[in-house]
Amino acid sequence: MNNITSFLRDVRDNNYKVPEGTDIDQVVQEMIQHIGSIDEELRDQLIYGTLSKWIMNQELSIETVRKVLYVTLDDDHLFYGIGDNDQDTVFTRSFSVLFIPLALHYNDISNYLTETDYEYIYSRVTLYFELEKDFRGYVLDKGWAHSIAHAADALDSIVASTYYSHEQILFILELVGAKACVNNYYFTNGEDERIAEVVLQIVKRNTLKKDIIINWVQQLGGFERLGIYPQDEIIRGNTKNLLRSVYFKLLDISGSEVITNEIIKTLKQL
Repeated sequence: MNNITSFLRDVRDNNYKVPEGTDIDQVVQEMIQHIGSIDEELRDQLIYGTLSKWIMNQELSIETVRKVLYVTLDDDHLFYGIGDNDQDTVFTRSFSVLFIPLALHYNDISNYLTETDYEYIYSRVTLYFELEKDFRGYVLDKGWAHSIAHAADALDSIVASTYYSHEQILFILELVGAKACVNNYYFTNGEDERIAEVVLQIVKRNTLKKDIIINWVQQLGGFERLGIYPQDEIIRGNTKNLLRSVYFKLLDISGSEVITNEIIKTLKQL
């Protein structure tokens, strides 16, 4: 691990240029082996940072990107330890899902994804988002886990794609609402902002009728109260935060006034 850390530091310090004579496929393979490292610098700054720069700079081949995409979506990465709570396995899952926006961005450049690829990405990411139970944001001495925020980034990139259908987009809308408004964990690390980006993208795509979005807002406001503290306050706080974030995201979107008005109405009732 020391060797890959040292190598990636040198790459970063040289403006992410690939050193001459480097077997980039071998380097990427080693990076993916450490994608869930508990070393924050290696995992977040060096591995993710380098993969991001190399994809943006088109340093990686289509074959390499596709291979990494399928590895990050597999059971040993995206679903590694799924269902765990307060375990280090979350770092592997969280930073695997963070590769999906990079892969979809690369498709904007190279147009390499097939119908099978699109469907596999959708099925794996939505299932992961549904099953993830470790909601921690920042973990002391280990850095950002942020699984829900990272998964929201992936869903944002999915709904931005014109490939996906009305039914698939609607499912994502319902999925993010259910995950954001849980009663067993109070989100405090900007997860509402990241999920609101997904909703913003859905509204901007104009795939779903505004009545559907309004109904979604109303459903969020009608969450089940158990009469138990702190669960009722947690879900109330999560719901209010999400609705507020969506409201501010939509303020500059022409034609969204009917949605923002419904959000205000719903917030006043919470």
